[in-house]
Order: sequence, then C-alpha cells, then structure tokens
Amino acid sequence: MEVSLVAKGSVPEDAILSVRAGTIRRQAAVSSGRSFRFPKSAMKENPLKVDILQQIGTAYLVLKPGEEQYKLKFAADLNCEVGVRQLADGEEVTADAGEKKTESTAGSAKEAKDYLESHQVLQFVQAVLQTVIKDKPADPWGYIANHFLSGYEPGEKRTPVEKAASTDKPAAKPVDLEKLQEQVPKAEEPKEEAPKEEAPKEEAPK
Repeated sequence: MEVSLVAKGSVPEDAILSVRAGTIRRQAAVSSGRSFRFPKSAMKENPLKVDILQQIGTAYLVLKPGEEQYKLKFAADLNCEVGVRQLADGEEVTADAGEKKTESTAGSAKEAKDYLESHQVLQFVQAVLQTVIKDKPADPWGYIANHFLSGYEPGEKRTPVEKAASTDKPAAKPVDLEKLQEQVPKAEEPKEEAPKEEAPKEEAPK
C-alpha cells in the first residue's frame, strides 16, 4: 500500500505529515512530497490514522565517546534529557528503505565557512586541537572544556583588571607661520666695503 499527499491544502509548509497503519508509522515533511509505503498486511488496518505535526524546536546532539546521557536545549526555554546506548551484536536495526533520505544542508558551503570565520570558530577549535595533540592530556575532554572556559573553573571569579591609562598624546597644534617668522630675529645685511685706492705706480728711469 502506498499513501501520498495529492494537495497540501491549508496545511503549513513546515508541518509534518504522519500516517499510521496499525503499529506501523510513516512520516515526512509536507513540503517533501514524499509517498509512504506500507507492507501488504497494512491493507487490513482500517482506518488509517493521519496526524499533522508542527515542529516547535530543533537541537543537535553531538555524541561523545563513553557518554550515555545528554541534555538538549531548544529555543523558548525548551529542554529535555535523553539517553544513548550502544546496541549489542544482533540488536542492530536496519533502516527502512523509504526512510533513507539525506537531510538537505541549511546553506551552501560558502555560507557555512563565512559564518564560522565571522565568529572565529575555526581558528579557536583548530588551536585547541593543536594543543591537545601537543600536550596529550590524560583527560582530553576536560582539557578541551578548560580552554572553552578560558582556563577558569566553572563559577570561578576573575580578577578585576584596571583599565590602563590612555597613552594617547594630545594632537599637535597647527603652526602659525606668520607669528613664527616674527619671532625669528632677522639676519643683518652685510655692509658694502668702500673701494680701496690704488697707490700710484713709479715710472721706470729712462
């Protein structure tokens, strides 16, 4: 059996369409235009239950090795705690063929790079990873967390730092050339020397 949305009508674009046949549920975003396939046994399940779901929050869970419990914080003061455990051999669940769909990225690679660079996230994270590789701490997670807190412990007060006095020099006043010329003494003009009188030449005897 296949169920598909022919026309969304007045349903919002960001809503989620959920269809349940007995114990089997399929759901997807209304804007995806995706069809829902059910096994033949679902034909006996009548009626089908159809729900319109509205997304009220989104959060990302970054899995940390060895951690089994996390707290998720959403917008509008929404939060919850979830547990994550590794399944044992034989417990692995295969994904349904209709659910294998990659999530579209929120923006282009350039937009993501511009965002990270504008907040200097890449530079900071790369520097922290470099120090982890160099120091090789026994507790890398605590070491990284310490750098994220600028070296302080959680709740530790920082020593207040007095602002240094301004070292800016006052701007120089413009020079008044006319007044400067009046203050400089004028050099005396050299006096003209009187022409020297030449002595009469003696005549040679004849």
